Amino acid sequence: MTQPIETDQLQVLERPETGRFELDFPGGQAFAIYRSDGDRIIVTHTEVPPAFNGRGLGSQLAEGIFRIARASGRRVVPRCSFVADWARRHPDYGDVLA
Repeated sequence: MTQPIETDQLQVLERPETGRFELDFPGGQAFAIYRSDGDRIIVTHTEVPPAFNGRGLGSQLAEGIFRIARASGRRVVPRCSFVADWARRHPDYGDVLA
């Protein structure tokens, strides 16, 4: 059974110069590829290293994207199936969906 990674100190960072949101954690990095279109963040792909699947890192990455979008007055267009599924399971972020 995989052990969850302690995520209290982990932070999702937006890297506009590379078109990525990144979540660094002990042993690796999860990321989401996006492009901006006005006030919309179009998320096209997310990736968590396979050895770390099932530990909640993808969900933390998705939540970080939505928090960043909300704080900056932007909206998320989830073109990535993982982010779209996450958004359906978290209706409290519905106001951030484009």
